[in-house]
Amino acid sequence: MISGISLCILVITLVTSISLGARQLVNETLQQFGPTSIIVFAGGRRQPGQPFQRYTTMTLDDVKSIKDQISGIVAIDPEANSNMNAKYRAQNIDTIVSGATPSFTTAWDWNVAEGRFFTERENASMSRVAVIGTTVAKQLFQGENPLGKLIRIGTTPFTVIGVLTSLGTTPNGIDRDNRIVIPLNTMMKRMLNQTYITMMRIKFAPDTNINVVADEISTILRYNHKLTTSGLPDDFTIITPDKVMEFLNKINSTLNIFLVVSTIVAIIIGSVVVSNIMQASISEREKEIALRRAFGATKSLIVIQVFLEIFVISIIGSIFGATLGALLGIIMEHLTGIHVSISPLLFLVAFSVSTIIALIAGIQPAIKASSYDPAAVLQR
Repeated sequence: MISGISLCILVITLVTSISLGARQLVNETLQQFGPTSIIVFAGGRRQPGQPFQRYTTMTLDDVKSIKDQISGIVAIDPEANSNMNAKYRAQNIDTIVSGATPSFTTAWDWNVAEGRFFTERENASMSRVAVIGTTVAKQLFQGENPLGKLIRIGTTPFTVIGVLTSLGTTPNGIDRDNRIVIPLNTMMKRMLNQTYITMMRIKFAPDTNINVVADEISTILRYNHKLTTSGLPDDFTIITPDKVMEFLNKINSTLNIFLVVSTIVAIIIGSVVVSNIMQASISEREKEIALRRAFGATKSLIVIQVFLEIFVISIIGSIFGATLGALLGIIMEHLTGIHVSISPLLFLVAFSVSTIIALIAGIQPAIKASSYDPAAVLQR
């Protein structure tokens, strides 16, 4: 009986720890996006976390128009991104390569942990220098110091001048540290031979009304792309903190539904298993119960005894289940990278669920035990 309850609690603990971990990750992601930042993607109706697609409508002229006409901009970082293979000696990795400007660190609030970021002069001269994410550093260099080393992105050699701080994964599992940042001009002219950008990240002053400037940016881009007179839909997507919050809330809602359904299923299965086992146990102990009734135990005392037995068994099962579930969650996070959160709340949930199981599962056995006729049972 204890093993059955332990298994139910283990499942609930594991699901709860994943749900809490995802919620924590969502909050961290929102903080990292920044309350006064906007991302503008090339291409219409895009959602956060979607893979890169090739749209050719947004250019550096759009960036200049926004810089000239919108006030309150702290930093603006146009980027051209592409999935590429990077290699160092025998090691290689498929990664996102971002062509960016020196404003990258300010616009994204993403600094270098080692070395330095490239300068405006290196961007203007199309230097082959690279700042790598921690995942790239681990995969390619495996403990070796990457600074000053020569890597190949595609077939082009780059010198590693810095390593970014680690940001971990997004709520939808994308590794943000699997990234290489190189100068924008190098990316557009040497690597991709293109004149359009993939996106731009804009950081505003703290007192900026983000929704107002988002509308102003939309007006500028629609005018530049000649969409206003033709009435065509936007060929760009503006992501504001409100849209990020809406997107993350959808993820949270899905996880909460999964958690509730898992908990209900576990309670039903646990209650049925415990009730059946306890009824079998009551049947085997009918003479013991009848003897207690013959010596004066009331039906109420028998009911209390049955509930106490199930409650104690459920608590023991919940302790084993919660502990095993927490350990399994830690192991799963280590092996798969799925973010989990281990907190005292898990044990509170386990205790609550086991109590509910005990109350539901104890009804039938308690009624059966209290209904025994001592005289009839003892004469058999």
